[in-house]
Amino acid sequence: MRNRWHSPIVRLLCAAFLCLGSISAQDPALKETFQQAKALWATQGDKDGASSRFEQVLAVLEPKAGSLSSDWVQVLCETYNWIAVLDDRTPAKRARVQKDLESILALNSDFDIDRNITNARLQGVFDGLRAAKLGRVKLTVSPDGGSLTLDGKPSSLGTGGVKFLTPGAHTLAYAKPGYQLLEQHLDLALKDNKALDFTLTRTSSTVTFNTYPTDAEIYLDDKKVGITHGQAPASALPMAAKLGLTAEQLSSDFVLGDLTPGKHVIEVRASCFKTKRVSLGEEFSTPFADHLLEPMKLEPSKGSLTISSTTPSGELFLSGKSYGSLPVNDLQICSGTYDLQVKFATGGFSQRVEVGEGKAISLQIRPKPRLTFLGFANTDDFAGRDRILNMLLGLGDRLKEVAYNQPSPKESAQDAAERLKASKDTEMTLLAVPVPGKPIHQIELILSTIGGEEEHYLVKPLETDPLESLVTKLNAQITLSEPWTGMTLLDVSGEPGPWVVQEDAVALKAGVKLSKAITTVNGKPVPSVQAFRKILKEFKGDKLTVTQGDSSTTLALSTQPVELPINASNLCYPFVLADLRLRYLGAKGDDAALLRLDQALALMHFRQYDKALEVLRDARMSTVQGVCQGTLDYYTGICLLRLGNVYLSEAAQAFNQALKYPQATLFGPEGPMVSILAKQALEDLKP
Repeated sequence: MRNRWHSPIVRLLCAAFLCLGSISAQDPALKETFQQAKALWATQGDKDGASSRFEQVLAVLEPKAGSLSSDWVQVLCETYNWIAVLDDRTPAKRARVQKDLESILALNSDFDIDRNITNARLQGVFDGLRAAKLGRVKLTVSPDGGSLTLDGKPSSLGTGGVKFLTPGAHTLAYAKPGYQLLEQHLDLALKDNKALDFTLTRTSSTVTFNTYPTDAEIYLDDKKVGITHGQAPASALPMAAKLGLTAEQLSSDFVLGDLTPGKHVIEVRASCFKTKRVSLGEEFSTPFADHLLEPMKLEPSKGSLTISSTTPSGELFLSGKSYGSLPVNDLQICSGTYDLQVKFATGGFSQRVEVGEGKAISLQIRPKPRLTFLGFANTDDFAGRDRILNMLLGLGDRLKEVAYNQPSPKESAQDAAERLKASKDTEMTLLAVPVPGKPIHQIELILSTIGGEEEHYLVKPLETDPLESLVTKLNAQITLSEPWTGMTLLDVSGEPGPWVVQEDAVALKAGVKLSKAITTVNGKPVPSVQAFRKILKEFKGDKLTVTQGDSSTTLALSTQPVELPINASNLCYPFVLADLRLRYLGAKGDDAALLRLDQALALMHFRQYDKALEVLRDARMSTVQGVCQGTLDYYTGICLLRLGNVYLSEAAQAFNQALKYPQATLFGPEGPMVSILAKQALEDLKP
């Protein structure tokens, strides 16, 4: 093939097409240039104009000849044919004609020149070149409509069943659904002339159909057998019209062969569409025959998704595809299962959701702490290493309140920890450290916040479930509030129910009597404080009725804040602290102040009193009873005491400030009075 990059216009056009990468069979610009070239010569006799355009097509296709699709190989061969005809009419170019014809044979030995535009002399030259370089094989096939492969690659049957092949050994195979494949081997000499007969033996029935949409998955008796492609020919229009479709909307024919005797079920599946099932009776498989089914039109299947969050700057991803910033309202998506992920500026959220057809899913979410597993601190080998590693890699499947991230295989644990701390792409890290010993039989799991607060867990790799305790703690949700009726209760021996030892103004006004037992709540007996609280926890209304002896009182149920316990054995405090920091994002007013209080208490768990003090001074509550501003002031004094004698005067000021809130309590609305504790602290500070 010769290089024709001789014109600036040609080079410019070619460069533009080469920027497209691989050439599509639907490329309209190049196809249009090719059609214009033929028209200029065939209808207008413009030899120079036709030659120029054919040269443009050649300049684009010739460099890519080895990677062209069959459609574009056909265009390139036709282009050579037309150029040979035009070159033959120009004395200065006539010497190139034989190379044009040789280029055709190099591309596709089965291609036959257009004998309507090619004169007899050139036909003779082409036939002579082909006879001199190739051997001739005459194929007889039965039945028609099958597919031929040559040396393992798809091939045409040739014009009139005649193929021209290069000398040497070849393998030809002819196949058609419903028939047994027939394969034949051939040794062909130069200028040889041979004949092959491909008469196939029938082995089964076939079923042919089209689908809407295309690219649908086809299953036969629950086994996937293929995917539909392409588009139906114009002759399929009558069938398509019955379904309200055009022929182009239907796939090309899908042939289902090898139907064994008996009944069968065809399933057609496609994303965003309802699965269609068609039952085939025994008459479709015996006796052997070819059957044509009506096109299978699938109906759309979608659901809707609404995602919102009080935390700003969240971006929604469904199975890796972004759907923009939150909130997302009534997003119409294909029914199916999705890995839902929301990326926030800090923290993350992930959940697998099943979107049913016609169903609406609505989620109010908040960012969860991200926990990144760093891997093992070293490469020490020990019994159970692979087992515990696999369990740690799969830990995310067991966690409900944490977004779990896998380690990067390209980083050491130390490098990953430093990168994550600098980038703030996680809130917590988990490092596995084998405990030295001979043999090693324990692993130390170090769970840390990016700020440095950490807890250590010793586990044995060969235990039944070495991660059970860690999973339980990471799934434990902290309680920030509890239902409240305005009464402080106490179990008193010999009484029929919890004793009312204190009440607020609302309970007093409602008619609750001090120093008298509560016997029933909403008609249910309550023998203890625990039973009373269980009813409150499960109650869904906003008012309930309590009985004291013969009198009943209706009380409004409210929610009151409670403190985070400092040393609870069921909590993982690095997770608690990370979670509180995320909850604080977007919080306002007393809700934000309460979260700051709980953050300070979590820091006090780690004895980081200086950090806790900074957090407490950043909080201000408007409430004056229960866990309120007086509680904040009291813990401010405690932190100052823990920081040493140099802060004693500031601690005294904080305790005096706490005394201004006589209704303030610790722990919750029924906790000890802050005023009593603050007075005792001030007494202890006196010299």
